Parts: sequence; structure tokens; C-alpha cells
Amino acid sequence: MAKQNDRPTLATVAARAGVSIKTASRVLNGEKHVAQATAEKVEEAAAELGFRLNPTARRLRAGGRSPYVGVVLSSADDPYQARVFAALEAELSAIDLRPVVTVTGDDPDREETFLDESLASDLSGLIVVRSHPEATGIYTRAASTSGTRIVSFDPGVRGEGISIVAGDEIAAGFRAAQQLLDHGHIALGVIGDHSTSIITTRRLEGIRSAFAGRHDVGWRAYVREDAHDEASAKNVVAAWLGSRSAPSALITLSGTLTQGAIDACRRLDEWPALVGIDDFPTAELLDVTVVDRDVEAMAAEAVRRLRGAHGKGDGRLGDGGGKGQDVFPVQVIARGSGEERPEARGRILPRNS
Repeated sequence: MAKQNDRPTLATVAARAGVSIKTASRVLNGEKHVAQATAEKVEEAAAELGFRLNPTARRLRAGGRSPYVGVVLSSADDPYQARVFAALEAELSAIDLRPVVTVTGDDPDREETFLDESLASDLSGLIVVRSHPEATGIYTRAASTSGTRIVSFDPGVRGEGISIVAGDEIAAGFRAAQQLLDHGHIALGVIGDHSTSIITTRRLEGIRSAFAGRHDVGWRAYVREDAHDEASAKNVVAAWLGSRSAPSALITLSGTLTQGAIDACRRLDEWPALVGIDDFPTAELLDVTVVDRDVEAMAAEAVRRLRGAHGKGDGRLGDGGGKGQDVFPVQVIARGSGEERPEARGRILPRNS
């Protein structure tokens, strides 16, 4: 008899039921042509012993692929990517799939190495949350040569065989700018991410469209398109706020950049109006207005597409601003920092928060 702490095996189930290991395997794998009485004995023995088939082994024996899915993040510190990964992990777990994640650290070579290893491991698919702009082309080749299903939250990762689940980046930029224009701001600082990223260029396109025809708006002197981490965003904002003609409002193109901007404001005790694109965990506590999208719905759609459902899902997708792809809509979450007027500068976020 097996010890109390021993993990039950197929052999112990077979012995308890008084059948061969082959017969026990056939029953537990759901094969037909086994006598009902025999099947009941095996199932009863398995239940008594607390035996469960290894889902990985079962899937591979059935000729299926690995239950693992590769997930590519560029940064573990980026709030948006962390939120997406948490939602993906929950969706994958619900269908007995598990993520194998890499954080590339904005290193395109590391990203390519992970892709090669994923293809060699015959993973069930690949989900790209963020890719380095220099690495986006590697996925097109992989999709065309390997047959691996690839779903991307990054619109820069595109091509035949790649399904894109993205937010409406043009609308995100437009709504961030419009929120500040509606509250009287005409001197706006814009802090961007990688200047070569499609996400950045589309968000900037949306911002420009909000300023179209507004000759009284000054922003070109206050735009930094390549401050892609918290430290650089803090330095940019600190330099602006320390100048004689500081902007009265800021637009940050990611949650990471928003956090850097807030750090600079706190250190200088200067609080311009602020709208950030992408929500982050402490934004509500700090009353930060953001433009965000439904991350959980996007993760659910990504997993559906990974399984082969390439339709528009639940209807929450729309046209990608003329870019020929489906996108999720964005919305402004007004919490106070984007609703202050220029004359109220200095009362946007709590002091010493």
C-alpha cells in the first residue's frame, strides 16, 4: 500500500481497481470500449486515491502541443504591461494553459533569442504585449515559417498570420489633449516613449489632430518623444518646470512616464495639470486623470484569438482609425489632475503625497 504522503500514480490506481495499467489509462483518458463496471472501478479507485492525470502528459500523448504559451514583455515595471500579464494569466489558466514569460529589458537580441527558443519548444502560441521597435519584424518571419499562432497587443508587431488586439492609440492621444484644451490649457508639454514605436507615433498623431486649427496652442517647444523610462521622464519634466515659461499642463504617453512626471512635480512642489495615457495602481489615490482601455476584455480577446477565434468577439472592437485593424476603444477617467484650469496650478495633487 502506498504511504499516506506518496503521490498516487497510474500504477497504484490500477492496483486498487484490480486492472492492468493499460486499462486504467484507457479509462482515465476517456477512451471508449471499456466495460462500464470496469470503468466505474477505475474511476472509484482514482477518486479514493486523489489521482489526477498530468494534463501536460495527456495532451502530448494525444498529439497536442505544449500547454505553455510564450508571453513577451519589454518591462516588468511598466504598469500597463503588468496589468495585461495578470489578465492574460487568468484567462489562460481558465483553459489549462500557462504562460512562459520573458522580460526583454528593451533588448531586441534577447527578444529574438526568446522567440527562437519558444519555436523550438513547440509552444501552443505566443502573445506579444510589448516589443522593441527594432524587433517587430522577427514575428512576421516566425508566423509565416512556423505556423505558430501569434497574438500581439503591440500594433508594431504585424503581418500575415499575426492577430492584433490593441487600443485605439490615435483616439487616446486625441482625448488626452482635448481634455486639457477643454479646461483652458494652451501651453502643453508632451512626454513620449520610443520615438520609432507605432504606439508613440499614433498617440502623437492623435494629439496633433486635437490641436489642428488652434494657432493659440503651444506644444512643439514642449515635446520630448524619446523619454521611455521613469528617470528620463522625471528629468524632462523637472527641466520644463524649472524654466521661466513652464507649460501649464502635461500629457504623458505611458503609465511609467506619468509616474516619472509625478516624481518631478513632487520634488519641485510644482503641479501642472496632467493627463496620462494608461492607468496605473496609484493613479486613483493621487487623483490622476488618465486615458485607458478595458485590459481584461483585451486579454480575453487575445486568448480567444490564440485558440483560433479570429472574429470580432463580443463586438467591443472597432475600426483602427483608418489603420485597417480592429482596436478596443479608450475612455477618459477624470480624477482631477486633468480638470484643473491654468489659474489653479499648484492644487492638482496632494502635497507630499
